[in-house]
Amino acid sequence: MFIKEKIDFNHCVDIYELNKNDFQLLADKKNIKELNKNFLINNIIPIVLIIEKELKENHVFKLSISGGQGSGKSTISDFIKLLLNHHFNLKVASFSIDDIYLSKKERTKLSKDVHPLLATRGVPGTHDVSLGLETINSLVSPKEKTTLIPEFSKKFDDLLPKIRWKVFEGTPNVIIFDGWCLGAKPEPLDNLKSPINDLERESDPDGIWVNWVNSQLNNKYQDLFGLFDLKIYIKSPNFEKVLENRWLQEKTAIEMDNSKNKSKYMTKDEVYKFVMHFERITKNMEKYMPNDADIVIVRKTKSDFEIHKPDFLNIK
Repeated sequence: MFIKEKIDFNHCVDIYELNKNDFQLLADKKNIKELNKNFLINNIIPIVLIIEKELKENHVFKLSISGGQGSGKSTISDFIKLLLNHHFNLKVASFSIDDIYLSKKERTKLSKDVHPLLATRGVPGTHDVSLGLETINSLVSPKEKTTLIPEFSKKFDDLLPKIRWKVFEGTPNVIIFDGWCLGAKPEPLDNLKSPINDLERESDPDGIWVNWVNSQLNNKYQDLFGLFDLKIYIKSPNFEKVLENRWLQEKTAIEMDNSKNKSKYMTKDEVYKFVMHFERITKNMEKYMPNDADIVIVRKTKSDFEIHKPDFLNIK
């Protein structure tokens, strides 16, 4: 049960003013050309205030952020982390379901043993869920320790060697975990009989891949999804916007890469084909996640976000 008291809007403005230089530095780092002040005051700061009020002794607060490809999960995660770190002096560990993808070698084996589409990272069954659970369990442990935070390179489409993983010392106050399918549920088998896009129609006419992916959403995935104290869902207006957002994300990554080798990035057509892998689950999540999540953030445009379900985020 979350605190029901209203949040003072003027307090949010004060926090913004105290941290606006840090916000701008992060925006520059992420190549955000127009930082939306209202996005921070009306979305990020109230969420952080709720987290800060809900912190309890000897309990690590765990936050999950889900939403379609390119919806802004990592951006929201980074701004929340910045404020928790800099304004409240809290220790925060953050990583993504993208960081626990199976290695390219493991996915190649799956593509041979189960279905060729499993060579492509992203869908349930292409993650090392046990690694995610082990990482979070290590972070929440009160023992003196260091925790290796796994890291996946999208540029090279492979899990980085452990020597390049981040190291977290001790126990954090807050864990932030983001991922496109956090909170996803398996569908009834009758729903899987007909393909929903060209990828399924052409590459999985017998539904082998669709059914296998659906079955993976049981067991360990649900164990992982059930760990979190606060669940945020970012809702795009429609699936066409998910496609646009993911292509925008790819273009931004290309612009920020100063190396001469751009061949590892996808073209617009490749991005659209890639996102088709997630279309079924993404559209299904749109049906129940607005009810299942504690906070729903609607992404209206590139830089315009609006909190829905504001029952415990009312601003006076």
